Amino acid sequence: MDNATSTTYYDVLIEDDFSADVIDQCQKHDDKVFAAQFLPPIYSLVFIFGLVGNALLVLVLVKYKGLKEVVDLFFLNTVISNFLFLVTFPFWIHAAIHSRNLGDTMCKMISGFYSVGYYGYTCFLVLLIIHRYLAIVHVGRFHLAAKKTTYSIITSMWGLAILASLPELVLSQVQTEGRDDICHFVQPHYPLGDEKFWKHFLTLKMNILGLLIPLFVAIFCYGRIKKTSRYKEKKYGLFRLIFVMTLVFMGLWTPYNLVLFLMTFQEHLNLSDCESSYHLDTAVQVTRIIGNTHCCINPVVYGLLDETVRRRLYCLFHLQNNTEGHLREGPEQQSPTTKGPLYHSTKF
Repeated sequence: MDNATSTTYYDVLIEDDFSADVIDQCQKHDDKVFAAQFLPPIYSLVFIFGLVGNALLVLVLVKYKGLKEVVDLFFLNTVISNFLFLVTFPFWIHAAIHSRNLGDTMCKMISGFYSVGYYGYTCFLVLLIIHRYLAIVHVGRFHLAAKKTTYSIITSMWGLAILASLPELVLSQVQTEGRDDICHFVQPHYPLGDEKFWKHFLTLKMNILGLLIPLFVAIFCYGRIKKTSRYKEKKYGLFRLIFVMTLVFMGLWTPYNLVLFLMTFQEHLNLSDCESSYHLDTAVQVTRIIGNTHCCINPVVYGLLDETVRRRLYCLFHLQNNTEGHLREGPEQQSPTTKGPLYHSTKF
């Protein structure tokens, strides 16, 4: 990358801008070179596969399942969270390739969508786990309550996601560092003594809301369900799907949460030297990429473990292949036993 080029970087969720005194002592440009070289192709693939995979999930949930069950509405909202998350990827790609400052407003929007998508997905994962737990362990009582309060619960979950994302919306802005324009958290206008508090608060917020709470809820509910015999295989299979989705999400984001924790508390862990700081910067870039892939892996997990989705997608692609083959052959080459168009042979 040309040193004379001014580049806009979008480092959302948490960027350790509160330890500028440590950063200024070390020459750390490799992380930005890494971002410029590797982020565009990787995030382009994640964006494409995530867009296609989540669009197929919406098709199955809305057209074929009809959103008749409460759990399908919750699944739909996890997909919406993924779309909010994916919306930011073109801007990341643009920022890594071109040298154009999109301004503070766009910086706040990108950070906000990214964070709301992340915390929204986390909230609805927890909601799905609790919903299945109550449906299995407390069948009658929860069924009646869920039908009355479904949309209120969904609204509350989005409210929590937005509330958790307020720091990203308020504190994110473009800041010039040398020849680079970086979209990240900027030191808030609070007394100097509160800087470390905000740094620790933002990191622990993500660690607790994005990792510890979902993991604790999943383990607790799974343990209680295993102890009860009052469940049907179908209900348990659905819980297994949700539990695996949660474990995959946690597995992808745990490395980033751990590295972020180490970076935030590096002064207390004797990791403030230049070498450790360099390795932490690189680890943040790599683990963030790993975590961001959850939005395209989630549809794959759903498709592999949910029998209805798998069957509908198979029928959809099978129908498409049959239709294309029929069009290539022409009506005169149809089998004599075929009566009417091919699409009547598949029932959904």
